[in-house]
Amino acid sequence: MSKIITVWGNPGCGKSMFCCNLAKVLTAGKQKALIINADSSTPMLPVWMPERILETGASIGNVLTGLEINNALVAERVVILKEYPFIGVMGYAAGENPFSYPELKYEKIRLFISEASKLVDYIILDCSSNMLNFFTPTAIESADLTVRIITPDLRGLNYLRAHKPLLTDEKFHYDSHLTFAGLARPFHAIDEMDHLIGGFDGLLPYAKEIERCGTSGQMFKALAYCNQRYINSLKLVRERLEEADAKEVVSPDADIHAPETEPEEMWDTSADREEMPDTDLKREWEQDVELKPAVTGSKFVGKMVLAVVTGSC
Repeated sequence: MSKIITVWGNPGCGKSMFCCNLAKVLTAGKQKALIINADSSTPMLPVWMPERILETGASIGNVLTGLEINNALVAERVVILKEYPFIGVMGYAAGENPFSYPELKYEKIRLFISEASKLVDYIILDCSSNMLNFFTPTAIESADLTVRIITPDLRGLNYLRAHKPLLTDEKFHYDSHLTFAGLARPFHAIDEMDHLIGGFDGLLPYAKEIERCGTSGQMFKALAYCNQRYINSLKLVRERLEEADAKEVVSPDADIHAPETEPEEMWDTSADREEMPDTDLKREWEQDVELKPAVTGSKFVGKMVLAVVTGSC
């Protein structure tokens, strides 16, 4: 069953970079992950793939405001990264803004997340810091695991204090969120902020090389520059997901223990995966689904091929 990971936090805390690094970790064993960013104020398609010119037809806005949302429609709007064929992305296109589409509706967001989760092993929801964007609270409500990233300074502290009252309902599972200190630097008063915020579960230290990857359109190459504390935070997320899988084991006699050793390629970032031909990319993302004949623009015969658009990061 697909796992939904929601990532939220204050502006400039490193949420989007964390989502890219997490996607690479979770797909090291050739599982499939889909990163979804529905923040129309900062379109992410040109950030993930600045060298690609993606038309608005590839925008997530066309799905969220569509008359009918199903997994075939979602699949058509996914962009597969050519260098990382097990990672797909969905976001707004260059030039789009909050007024490009009608206001998002709670029911459609829930349906969209549900349909997207049928396509891959992991859904990573990269949320806007603005809670007025209905996608953020809906994503938190829908999550199997929520990651809260807060900069360890007064900006992060006051953002958290301002938004905590908005998430007191039990459906948001506020107290079970993992909390990471984003862009942590040596001069930050980590211990003091740890006490004021209520405890950090991990650190995501700042590094110039990581920032350079973000500003040069190479966000998916940043994992190679993450130090051990950052890696430990990524491992913690993976461990929590594995624990959740173990709890879902039906048979009490089933072996739910994780392997004692990790695959070497899990943390080997010395080289990128070899590029695959477009036909192989599509084959890797094939999903068996029942298609409704009402879906327009679909070219499927018995199977749905995820993402007609391919790009490179």
